[in-house]
Amino acid sequence: MTSKDKPVIVLTGVSSGIGRFLAKKLSADFQIFGTLRDLAFADSLRSEINDIRLFKLDLSSPDSIRLGWEQIMQELDGRLVRALINNAGYALPGAIIDLTHEALLDQMQVNLLAPADLIRRVVPLMNPGEGRIINISSVSGLFASPFMGAYAASKFALEGLSDALRRELALINIGVVIIEPGPLYTPIWSKNLGLDLKHRDSRFASYLEGADQQIKAMEAGALPVERILAPVLQAIKHKRPKIRYLVHRHPWMIRTLVHLLPSRFVDRLVLKRIRSKSKKFRPI
Repeated sequence: MTSKDKPVIVLTGVSSGIGRFLAKKLSADFQIFGTLRDLAFADSLRSEINDIRLFKLDLSSPDSIRLGWEQIMQELDGRLVRALINNAGYALPGAIIDLTHEALLDQMQVNLLAPADLIRRVVPLMNPGEGRIINISSVSGLFASPFMGAYAASKFALEGLSDALRRELALINIGVVIIEPGPLYTPIWSKNLGLDLKHRDSRFASYLEGADQQIKAMEAGALPVERILAPVLQAIKHKRPKIRYLVHRHPWMIRTLVHLLPSRFVDRLVLKRIRSKSKKFRPI
């Protein structure tokens, strides 16, 4: 099968982590149109993945999205898109009252508004009955941990957008699937090492002193990134995929915290753990 015969998947954020892993694994059956913010990663990606198409697309910039999409359209040359996987994003840590308005806007732009922009552009290029929008959310879109409020807000919003979108696009037979990973072994969290130094003047500084140890402990207990492949393949290929795929070591714990226990009781559990300054406390 030549690349022109393969269905096209547009996958954002292929430079590292989940995106890079999925690009490698999905390239056997699909032609990957991968986006990345920095083309410095392009050569290494091309050496690892046969026939990947790469496009510079910075989700923090609407102009970059527009220009990148114009290049994607030229490369498609009339071909349809089987799936859009909105994977790119980042986690902005810190207490809500310590984060600037600009920082919050950027978190929402990258994790919410940019995916919505790409969805609007790609839906006209999809076949009814085949096209899939796959939004990579997070357990943080179900449960908001302290000092991860900006990230949680962006993912909660992505969950709501996905629910409304699923009900709208069902009218034209385009599927929408949400993937909700917990901690996977990727660089997303280690990028936030040094949080205590960045917020040394915060009134919460004493609670952030062990942040690096917590991040390292979380990485040590993280699931291998391979765990996300099966739900993504189901989301693309299954005739009736699940609405949500929760990828977590203890999915029952998440469902209990979110749906069964009273919020005030959960608050007490969280506050007790934070005040103990346990190294085990981490975003779930």
